[in-house]
Amino acid sequence: MVPNDDQAKPEFKALVGQKPGGAITCPFCQGPVEYQSDGTTLAISKLTPLRYSRRKMERRAVNYGNQKNPPNPIMTPEQWIAEEKLMTGALQGYKYVEDLKP
Repeated sequence: MVPNDDQAKPEFKALVGQKPGGAITCPFCQGPVEYQSDGTTLAISKLTPLRYSRRKMERRAVNYGNQKNPPNPIMTPEQWIAEEKLMTGALQGYKYVEDLKP
């Protein structure tokens, strides 16, 4: 759910491969976290984290909401991530990558 430009970075490839070397912004505390060498443990990182894209998250939430019965075409990213990913409380006050650009 990060911007397409960020998906070409080695940091993103490390995250997807669950390897050290790339950090993502935690959807709860907004601090940087990265995988440890075991590939399963996330830990606080000193790296500059990638951030989720608001546009991508909103699109994913609406797509998910439209597949529900009955459909919910106005589902928010907060609702989607709580329901589908079981991450209640995530993304509250989250600063998306678009929020940081002038």
